[in-house]
Amino acid sequence: MMRPWQVCMVFISLFLIAPMIGAQELGIYGYGKWFAHPNLNDPYPFDRLGFRTQLNFTGQVGERVGLFSALDFNFEETQQRRTPEESRSAGMEVYPVEAYIDLYFSRMDLRIGKQFIFWGKTDWINPTDNINPWDYKNISAEIEDYRIPVSSAKASFYLGAWTLEGVLVFEFLPHRIPMHFEEIRIPGATVEVLPVRMPKPGLKNVEFGLRASSAWKGIDFSASLFRGFAKTPSVVFKYLPLTGTLQIQPIYGRITVLGADFVTTRGKFAFKGEGAYFFTEDRDGTDPFVENPYLYYAAGMDYYAADDLTLNLQFVQKIRFKYSPAEERTQLARRGLHGFAVAEKRVESISCRIQYEPFDFTSLQLIGVVNLKDRDYFLLPILNYQIADGVNIYGGATLFRGPEGSPFGRNKPYSRAFVEIKYNFSF
Repeated sequence: MMRPWQVCMVFISLFLIAPMIGAQELGIYGYGKWFAHPNLNDPYPFDRLGFRTQLNFTGQVGERVGLFSALDFNFEETQQRRTPEESRSAGMEVYPVEAYIDLYFSRMDLRIGKQFIFWGKTDWINPTDNINPWDYKNISAEIEDYRIPVSSAKASFYLGAWTLEGVLVFEFLPHRIPMHFEEIRIPGATVEVLPVRMPKPGLKNVEFGLRASSAWKGIDFSASLFRGFAKTPSVVFKYLPLTGTLQIQPIYGRITVLGADFVTTRGKFAFKGEGAYFFTEDRDGTDPFVENPYLYYAAGMDYYAADDLTLNLQFVQKIRFKYSPAEERTQLARRGLHGFAVAEKRVESISCRIQYEPFDFTSLQLIGVVNLKDRDYFLLPILNYQIADGVNIYGGATLFRGPEGSPFGRNKPYSRAFVEIKYNFSF
């Protein structure tokens, strides 16, 4: 693994030699940001506390080549070991956020490198958006904090009214998500968590995506195919009665996703829909540890009540196929696993988003998701105040609440507030 100073030198070298290869319109800009994220559970520790500087480099070589990179220098007090012998640089990280080359042709654009690729048209919950993983531990005001870029190639072909997009992801990255095993118990058994089984980097495990998009009579729509790996692992349990051991191992399995989406505007309303069918490795529904094939969709609308007020409401449903909760329990019992909770055949939730600008230079946003059966919910309120030119103050919280063992309820320990002060600059 490259050390921080090596990463820094690579980026600086690239842009020092850029003028020598004829690069034009070189630009450097970025931001500095102080952040504090106190946990909202007793004893209220700081989950994150530190400062980040990001440098963005842009350049153009003729009319056919573009360069972009974003380099973060991130220092966090909470990552220091706080021992007398530790280095003063403990807690310091230097890493690329994005770094790619754009190639422009008459009917095609090609982007190669570390990048964000977002698919889908619904809000917050996007069944077709399976390329960039989420960092659920760091949800805050800015998307780069909770979405993870991937090393990939994206080609966009412009064919009349249609745009065809092909994506190759060279190395699989999963969601950063808390895994809860503490509530999994068999009386008298010892729990052993085995190492996570990840897809190995290599040509065999390159992920692939294809999307075709167009518009017709005011309706923007697309259809997509994704072949890769689930970003959330299946969890395999194995009980060994001779040793009294319950083995637990997270495994990332292959998926194939067929999806479609649309959006259309009618007066003050925008109607949106997005859905995908997920083919998993449990095609016949007989493996209790692997997700069954399922349909996942979101449907809703935006209402532009005024220039400074937008409301969004969506219904979300997941339907498992070839699935019977009773059969799942039977399969688990045959393996010596009695009393384990199993998923429902159908899961419904409602999401909402409210955007409001009560004053000049001030905006409020509230995102919420509630699961209808468990009555657990997630809330993300964000306040943004532009205190001066290029200086913004963000405040908000990520709140997980619900019954113990529910999807959001079990994440209550990760509820936290955040305060960030950001200064944008350019040279």
